[in-house]
Amino acid sequence: MNFAQYLLALGMLVSGSINTICTKYADMQCVPNHRISSPADQCRYVNSTSNSSGPSGGSFASDGCPMGCETFDHPFVQAAGMFLGEMFCLFALQAVLCFGIPVERNRDYPVMLFALPALCDLVGTSLMYLGLTMTYASVFQMLRGSVVLFTGILSVIVLGKRLAACHWTGMMLVLAGAFVVGSASLKTSDTTLAPSNPVLGNLLIVSAQFVVGIQMVVEEKFLSKYQVHALEAVGLEGVFGLLYLSVGLVAMYYIPLGNDVCQGRPCVENAISAGLEIASSPVLALVLLGNIVSIAFFNFFGISVTKSLSATHRMVLDSLRTIVIWGFSIFARWQSFDQRQVIGFCILFAGSMIYNEVIRLPFAKEEPWPEAEVNIRENAVKYIYEDSDAEENEALLNEHDRP
Repeated sequence: MNFAQYLLALGMLVSGSINTICTKYADMQCVPNHRISSPADQCRYVNSTSNSSGPSGGSFASDGCPMGCETFDHPFVQAAGMFLGEMFCLFALQAVLCFGIPVERNRDYPVMLFALPALCDLVGTSLMYLGLTMTYASVFQMLRGSVVLFTGILSVIVLGKRLAACHWTGMMLVLAGAFVVGSASLKTSDTTLAPSNPVLGNLLIVSAQFVVGIQMVVEEKFLSKYQVHALEAVGLEGVFGLLYLSVGLVAMYYIPLGNDVCQGRPCVENAISAGLEIASSPVLALVLLGNIVSIAFFNFFGISVTKSLSATHRMVLDSLRTIVIWGFSIFARWQSFDQRQVIGFCILFAGSMIYNEVIRLPFAKEEPWPEAEVNIRENAVKYIYEDSDAEENEALLNEHDRP
């Protein structure tokens, strides 16, 4: 990795961590419960961790919010915010062009190209949410690590890549690290929650990681083939994702399943209630705005990493977010310290360093990927020997090809 690639990786790590922290903090906000006849007013500046005392000194519900309040629980509305943030990347690209900044962009590509990765993003997010409602949160954390392995395998099958021993070793260590971190989260309190269907929930979560792996590989294939600008790619995915959810949120309001309530009956998502809750809480609105802005930067950096390195690099780097978020959660006292998690993070970090070849294994033979060999053969004259004559160029290339 060169310096520019390190900057992209750092930007992806920082913006992704901010996004997850904003999402978590939004879920902790107490909002008036509009499902009851007289929702409480005193919860607009309270979060579920502030349950030691309340604005009115009254009692608190089991979720840590004052009576008459509830925590903000609208994952699909938050997903719509995610796609909205991605769509803003198109405006950012236009602003760059208006300022006369030179931008390399290919306009000769089918726009519908990005409908598929946007659909994968939506399906993957939906499956993870549904799976999480059926199983343990700690198991969810463990199973999420499988996305690294799926992305690596799909890169070999779909893109024809040849992963070296260091890449496979790094991916397995990242998977093992995620498993250790998740297993450390298993607490006795989990056994009292009685998940509705853990087997089906676990299958849905693993299926979601497979769909996310497809999304990563499809993005890499399209980006390498059409050379689309990263801002344009993220923006188009946001447009398609927002179109999908605009229809989906209407359908979710009338589907008689799920934990939300719509006009006194169960429903998957109540976007109207979500809008009222956001309007009643300035803190929540500010956090969701941070979520929208950070997801735009995160996906821009993520697409850039996929374009500059690979989809598997992106997933391995993304796994490092867990370390940053864990450190912030300890600092903010959102969770307690556990030594087993430190061990898991060390394994995860070592796997990432090995995959990115920062740490080199003595037994791993360095094998160039097929596309690297093609670049050496086809582009060496243009970038290395362009000042020499043709015969000398061919002689130098032949010299390079000798064992």
